[in-house]
Amino acid sequence: MDGESVERLMDIILQMKINLAHVTQTLQDQTYEIRQQLTVIFEQETKGLQDCLSGIDEKIEECSIYIEEHRRLYSSLATMRHKLVQLGAEPGPMPAALPEDGIERVIAWRLNELRSQGRM
Repeated sequence: MDGESVERLMDIILQMKINLAHVTQTLQDQTYEIRQQLTVIFEQETKGLQDCLSGIDEKIEECSIYIEEHRRLYSSLATMRHKLVQLGAEPGPMPAALPEDGIERVIAWRLNELRSQGRM
């Protein structure tokens, strides 16, 4: 190989090295941008899940209030029914009572009721 061919080959190799460095830098830049975009999306999705859980929590708290109100009304109705029976009346049957052992059981019972009615 003569000197000119070697120099030309060295120039080609140098240009390939420059091109490879440029491609590598472009790939790193694109990877960084994609990582930034995915991080933003991840944070948005995380907030969305947190909002869903907060909504569920609020509904459970509301449910707890309704359970207590149901128990209060049920007790009042049972007392009224008992007085009606004492007065000789034949009142209709009492509605179903809620399970007494916690909100978890009440919710599970109600879910089963809704499923059996085909509402869930």
